Amino acid sequence: MDEVPPLRVVQAPKPLTVSELNRTVKANVEERFASLWVEGEIASLVVKQPAGHVYFDLKDEREEARVSCVMWKGKAAQSRAKLANGERVQVRAKASFYTPRGQFQLAVDTAVPTGAGAAAAALAALKERLAAEGLFAPERKRRLPRFPRTIGVVTSPSGAAFGDICRAVHQRWPARIVLAPTAVQGADAPAQIVKALTALQRVRGLHVVIIGRGGGSSEDLAAFNDERVARAIAACRVPVVAAVGHEVDHCIADLVADRRASTPTMAAEFCTPVFSEERERLDHIRHRLGNALKLKARSLSVSLQRLKPRDPQRRLDDARQRIDDLTRRAEDVLRDRLRAHGEFLARAEKALAGSHPQARLATDAATLQGLAKRLGPAVTRVTERRAQRALDLDGRLRRAVARKLEVQKQTLGLAAGRLDALSPVAILARGYGVVLHDGRAMTDASAARPGDAITVRLHGGELDARVEAVRPP
Repeated sequence: MDEVPPLRVVQAPKPLTVSELNRTVKANVEERFASLWVEGEIASLVVKQPAGHVYFDLKDEREEARVSCVMWKGKAAQSRAKLANGERVQVRAKASFYTPRGQFQLAVDTAVPTGAGAAAAALAALKERLAAEGLFAPERKRRLPRFPRTIGVVTSPSGAAFGDICRAVHQRWPARIVLAPTAVQGADAPAQIVKALTALQRVRGLHVVIIGRGGGSSEDLAAFNDERVARAIAACRVPVVAAVGHEVDHCIADLVADRRASTPTMAAEFCTPVFSEERERLDHIRHRLGNALKLKARSLSVSLQRLKPRDPQRRLDDARQRIDDLTRRAEDVLRDRLRAHGEFLARAEKALAGSHPQARLATDAATLQGLAKRLGPAVTRVTERRAQRALDLDGRLRRAVARKLEVQKQTLGLAAGRLDALSPVAILARGYGVVLHDGRAMTDASAARPGDAITVRLHGGELDARVEAVRPP
């Protein structure tokens, strides 16, 4: 009989619980999408108060697709994009899976306007302005020193970049490293970087500066796109190597610096030679120099051997004769020059004697005496004429004043006569009087009433009277 094969019992796989499934999905999703950029339109935005956390959906208007997003309060306050329904944004987020509800969502830490974005537009405008000023021009780039003794580093003391630079330098070249510690990201980072770079330039013997940090996002590298940092690098007195650890795009610090390195380690390699290679090169040069000296010595030896058959005494006699000829010619030239100089000095001495101050003074004195003799009679005549003219003018003035006074006296007498004729006192002397009523002169009889007291002023006194009757004119 044929043997019947044994039966196999296939057991069903053990089912997962919902919690296990959600935890497995969470681990895989969050590990797979630790950081990503997503673009879409904000919808269903809700701000949870009082916590301030923002919940919204990002939707794709081209297809019916949405993804839930959450942005915690601190990140939302730092957002450079307007968070409102209908706004199109780009967000940097990490995938998150909320296991209690089995919900997939994005935990957003940065949101910027879509497209180039406001920050990207501002960065492009800054690059254009600095390029127009010539800060990126190749001709202003300086050569790095070949054998630096002191290397300055501007970076965070706690970052990996400083350690990488130190290791690379110490493995290659015995240079001193001076660290100017600074923050490399955050709002205060640009000012700290500028301050650190300024302080580092006061180090004596500084040859080159490395400035930078390790890799990071565009927000992490924002300090190296700051205008203040760019201008501080351009004004540095020694060459600067920018070692901002990223490969995607060049930040402004890379463009302004004299040399750009993609990593801090590469920056250290740019700044330092390899000691062993330089020693080998020096040995090679020493060997070549030794060979060249040997060849030169051999060539001189051959030349000396060729000169030995010649008679040195004849050459010495020729040289002596030539020296005698040159000496005689020199004496003749010197004699002629001394004679010419003597004649020149004699002429100069004669001219100088004539220009001596005492001689000039004597000549000027004689000239003044002659002028005095010639001008004496003329001065006397002028003085006499002026004195006579003064006497004439004085007499004329006195006569004119006397005539003027006589005319004024006559005019004054006539005026006094006319004034006396018009005087009220003169009128009273001719028999007239003035009637006063209440201290005022009366000109109309109707101004008084019978019984009124009046005063009559005459030339020789006053009379008190009383009105008896008033008669009209």
